[in-house]
Amino acid sequence: MSYVDQAQSSYESATSRIPESLRVYLPILPVMALVGLFILYPIAQAIYSSLFNKSLLAPEDAEFVGMGNYAEIASNPDIHQVLWNTFVWVTVGSVAAIILGFLMGWLLHEKLPYTSVASAIVLIPWVLPRVVGASIWRFMFNGSQGVVNQLLVTTGLTDEYIVMLGSSELSLWPPIIGMIWRLAPLFALLTLTSLQGIDEHLFEAARMDGATPWERFRHITIPMMRYNLAIGFLLMLIYNIRNFSMVWVMTRGGPGVSSSTLPVMIYRSAFIDFQVGFASALSVLLFAVLLVFSYYYIKFYDKMRGGL
Repeated sequence: MSYVDQAQSSYESATSRIPESLRVYLPILPVMALVGLFILYPIAQAIYSSLFNKSLLAPEDAEFVGMGNYAEIASNPDIHQVLWNTFVWVTVGSVAAIILGFLMGWLLHEKLPYTSVASAIVLIPWVLPRVVGASIWRFMFNGSQGVVNQLLVTTGLTDEYIVMLGSSELSLWPPIIGMIWRLAPLFALLTLTSLQGIDEHLFEAARMDGATPWERFRHITIPMMRYNLAIGFLLMLIYNIRNFSMVWVMTRGGPGVSSSTLPVMIYRSAFIDFQVGFASALSVLLFAVLLVFSYYYIKFYDKMRGGL
């Protein structure tokens, strides 16, 4: 008897008393256990903690407040500012990164001179560690020594240095620029692979029929790429919503909460203000938003795979 037969015989004898309807789930029990331990349990623990007024310094003194933390989210003006910052951060950062990435991917697809070298250079922002990239941009936006201020003064666009990272009105925009710089190469790579997957015979046939470049772009390129673009857009949204390092390294979310996003506020509430219950409520809110975008991401992915 081979080892395979011996293993099968041992498995059947060990599971002979288990009903057939339950036996089919045995092979996936280890995976289910890992999912429960590392995903479901932390989610349940966050929801449970959000119902208490609990300090990280004295977790044993937790006080049950029910939906009190969520009520504070709804009434706290700082949270309203943070939610607005998060909306601007996600919307502007994602849309700008998609437009710039699409143009970069299109140019790389056109087989221009030194395209291979350009492809390697384009990917540098994405492959750099996030903290390193954020530190570079923090130095560039430095009030008196940064490259950005030097360029603005040299070109005559401003008469004096602008303290961008320390300004309540401008502090959110440097991290947005840094995030666009980081994410655009990712969308450029997605655009490039999508363009390479389009059959060139479609463009040749359109040219023979007299289609203009705009008509070829509108009726061939965009329809053939629409699902990839939709998935890329959702990925950008998901990545931006949960991003923490760019804002934290550059501004720490300040001054005040002028540049804080939801992940930054969660970190500050939990590990600086030690308000674990309130931070858990914010985490549940962030989880709900991510769940919605993840649902549509999976929906688009299944639709694209079904159309292949």
